Amino acid sequence: MKKIDDEFKAVINKCLRISISVFFCVYILKVKFDVNPFYASIAAVSCLQGDLSNSLKAGLQRCAGTMVGGSIGLLSIYLIGYDPESIHQVLGISLFLVIIIFCSTYLIKMHTSNTIACIVFLGIATNMDGRNPYEWAFKRILTTILGVVICLTINWILNGEYKHIKHTERAKKIIKKIARKK
Repeated sequence: MKKIDDEFKAVINKCLRISISVFFCVYILKVKFDVNPFYASIAAVSCLQGDLSNSLKAGLQRCAGTMVGGSIGLLSIYLIGYDPESIHQVLGISLFLVIIIFCSTYLIKMHTSNTIACIVFLGIATNMDGRNPYEWAFKRILTTILGVVICLTINWILNGEYKHIKHTERAKKIIKKIARKK
């Protein structure tokens, strides 16, 4: 029975952390700045883990993937355009995916950022529909980072991790721990 109670508490805790994180993403971006909160909200949900250390790791992966995919997406627009109408453009998009996976895996050594990097790239390379791709990529990177920061802050507060240790020392340990795992 205790195991069920502990599991229930963990689920309730996660529900609260996710819903509060998304609340702040939507409120800050949409209500205060009239910016689409979709990507910040996704980042907050996908980065929320059981503790701050794992959430920070997931957030860094998410931000790195977004920056790699966004940067290479902008490069692809410059080189091949963003409305694939020929076999050469489609082939170029496919080859850029290979470059993204190699960059994520070997250049920045964050292989788990491959998926989001490819998704961001494809959003730029195939889904602009008249939007300014440079503005879209910039907003996407910024809103993703904001979603990660909101998620980490909410996770840090609601998990009570701020109570147990000195803030700066804990942050240094978390960053060192993540750097060693690369």
